[in-house]
Amino acid sequence: MANNSEGERTVLLSVLAGIGIGAIVGAVVALLLAPKSGQETREELAKSIEKLKESVSELSQRIKPALETVASTIRQKAAGGEQAVEAGEHAPEQAQA
Repeated sequence: MANNSEGERTVLLSVLAGIGIGAIVGAVVALLLAPKSGQETREELAKSIEKLKESVSELSQRIKPALETVASTIRQKAAGGEQAVEAGEHAPEQAQA
């Protein structure tokens, strides 16, 4: 069950990243190919960059809890793995006893 939840989060993060990257590329291409003066293009590019900053900030706030959950799960599994390794190291001693 836990693996399914982590997989869903990974897919969600990948989709969000893909949408964000696609939006950025599309905006830049549209600005560069638009028949406008250099000043107008620079102004629109500056506005787009500001919107991008806001979007990235909002996205990071929304995915932060999911990333914290994933990090916590990884730490727990790593701790469990360390315990398993230690138990495996002591197995020969316990088998001889």
